[in-house]
Amino acid sequence: MNKANYVLIIFFYVVITSTTHAQAIVTTENLVNAVISANDKLVISPSKTSSQDDFDFFEGKWKLRNRRLKTRLDNCTEWFEYSGTNTDKKILNGIGHTNNNVAVIDGKYVEGVGLTLFNTETKLWSIYWASSRNGILDYDNPVVGSFEGNIGSFYCQEIIKGKPVIVLARWDKTNPDEAVWSQAFSEDNGKTWEWNSYNYGTRAFEDEKEQLKKLLTFDKTIPIPELHFDNNGGLKIEASVNSSHDDFDVLTGKWKMYHKKLKSRLNNSNEWVDLESMDVNYGPILNGIGNTDLYKATFDGNPFEGFTLRLFNPETKLWSLYWVASNSGVLDPPVVGSFDNGIGHFFCKDTFNGIDIIVLFRWDMREREHPVWSQAFSPDNGKTWEWNWINVSYRID
Repeated sequence: MNKANYVLIIFFYVVITSTTHAQAIVTTENLVNAVISANDKLVISPSKTSSQDDFDFFEGKWKLRNRRLKTRLDNCTEWFEYSGTNTDKKILNGIGHTNNNVAVIDGKYVEGVGLTLFNTETKLWSIYWASSRNGILDYDNPVVGSFEGNIGSFYCQEIIKGKPVIVLARWDKTNPDEAVWSQAFSEDNGKTWEWNSYNYGTRAFEDEKEQLKKLLTFDKTIPIPELHFDNNGGLKIEASVNSSHDDFDVLTGKWKMYHKKLKSRLNNSNEWVDLESMDVNYGPILNGIGNTDLYKATFDGNPFEGFTLRLFNPETKLWSLYWVASNSGVLDPPVVGSFDNGIGHFFCKDTFNGIDIIVLFRWDMREREHPVWSQAFSPDNGKTWEWNWINVSYRID
């Protein structure tokens, strides 16, 4: 991976995306525990206090505000801000950490995996990175270094825009609950540095359940696709260009769900009911073009189960989602649609309390560890929509 793309993509859910103008940050400072050899090679040594415990502060869940230059090494003054999530786990009996990073940048879901390893012989840390943008691990050229007190300096050499560059990734854990990661490039062997990325972290102390409930908000920034009808009034639905048979594979496993649903629908109700449920998704079936799950809950003191069968048509590239509930035994008409950039919209015509409606299912998979499902009804062929049910899932297997 090119370190120009080495950005720790972290935070709970995208809440801001903006571009600001500010002066580029250029500093003059020395390499820390590193020197340039006679043949222009970077030689890195550990600090005297380097330890396998240095990254223990990072274990757990984090929220971060990310700020980076829009372009680098060209005197750019435009800064881009976004938010995401990070979950770090200690592994390998304490000499390694792995973290999962998620964000939505420019409307696109981006996920990254970091692998941080402590060499017990050299006392140096190596930080590796792979992104969902290309699936390539920077195996041959991680940033390497150590902590000197609360400041960690990690370096590598790269070719960026045809120029040899030293990359510096710096960690500041002075406040271990509000850590800061930053990145700089140097074109003159470490004499001057252009700082191009800052990530300001806040540890997520909040209870998981309460944290997830905050996702039970209908995201009005996501547009509902315009509906089209044939001459007989039937829905005309076309698949997105990137619709795929593996779109629902991420749901494989066991999940805890937190719900919010309207007590009554299509009568201007504003009374919401909270509930919890369990869901087991059995993964791909039918050689990968199908997917099933079993949903269990208790409604009004009575046990309830629901079963979903999802089928992908290889010719139309459309998904059909069938649902049957234990309180009726009747298979509902399928909602049909596809995913685009991590968000799926699925529609069908139905009736509710004698009213002709269009049903919309939305799956928001951008936060893959906490996917969000929501449902809306339209009594006027998609002119207006009433959102009546939403749930967020938490993986438990």
